[in-house]
Amino acid sequence: MTDFICVYFGHDSANPDKWWNINAKGFASAKQAEKHGKFMMPTAGVFGFAVIRELEDEWEVLDNFSMLPPKVSISCDRLGTFNIQPAPQFQIV
Repeated sequence: MTDFICVYFGHDSANPDKWWNINAKGFASAKQAEKHGKFMMPTAGVFGFAVIRELEDEWEVLDNFSMLPPKVSISCDRLGTFNIQPAPQFQIV
């Protein structure tokens, strides 16, 4: 079974290096998930959104339906919650 998810995110004022994330699940198509993300964009504090196609044992970010800034990191925990954060920077020590 294929499920489409819209994960929208914004800046966490308590921690400047983190973003908050909201997972909206249960869309029947990528276009419906994209429509939800575009609907949420005018909300104060929302930076962007990712549309994700989730299958039985894999998931895929659909870039052509998403509005993502450059250099982001997208992960999924074992409970199926997606997390979008700024990509970590390499540091030379």
